Amino acid sequence: MGEVCPPESFVQGLDVRGGEEPYSAWLSVCCAQSAAEYQATIPFLHPNELAFYEGLQFERRITSYLAGRYAAKRAVAVSVQEERLDRIWIDRGILHQPLIVHPAALNLQVSISHCDELGAALVFPEALPMGMDVEQICPARQAVLAGQMTERERERIGAQPGSEALLMTLYWSAKEALSKVLKTGLGVPFEFLEITGLEQQGTAWVAAYSHFPQFQVAGWVVGERVFAIAYPKDCRLDLEAVQDLLCKVEEVI
Repeated sequence: MGEVCPPESFVQGLDVRGGEEPYSAWLSVCCAQSAAEYQATIPFLHPNELAFYEGLQFERRITSYLAGRYAAKRAVAVSVQEERLDRIWIDRGILHQPLIVHPAALNLQVSISHCDELGAALVFPEALPMGMDVEQICPARQAVLAGQMTERERERIGAQPGSEALLMTLYWSAKEALSKVLKTGLGVPFEFLEITGLEQQGTAWVAAYSHFPQFQVAGWVVGERVFAIAYPKDCRLDLEAVQDLLCKVEEVI
């Protein structure tokens, strides 16, 4: 049996402009054909990560941990120009939010998501709060998702053309992305994360938040998955750069 290689991965630098101030962020996505490919990323774990990993018991949790760490390390490595991934520690904060520990990663933050054998991470400066999420479009979950929507959201979804399963997944993913910006997770009442004004802009879906008008969200459909990035409304995110990376991802998933 041949040697198993790490998952294929892609990293894209993103230019974000807030007023006259330019910022840089980095989006990373890794795609595995099987969970076994993530075992090949174990040598890239920081010693503290390896200790945590060795305490994991369930295969799904093991895969999600390795996928998230590998995607995050790939983005951090590019942003701080670090050649050795095992020198980058993706720690956890008191709210279980991911934290970057590296001498050159001052004021850098990371948002991590995973979906089956796909891992994704967004690295960004502290001055530019962002969050991302990846979700599978699953019609079987439609009733569950509908139960988490506000009445106004259900009305908007019913009035919009297109697949209800897709639209509900976009709404859900947009809420997840904002909850990561706020570092609350989905432990807050869902009505606080209400989505409004979802519309297509080129290849992306863009929406606002009813109760957090300082943020907006952009979402993309890649195969049977949805990617969502929440970011400050006064900033201009390079949507085409995100789409370029996701096109590469779609070719291999």
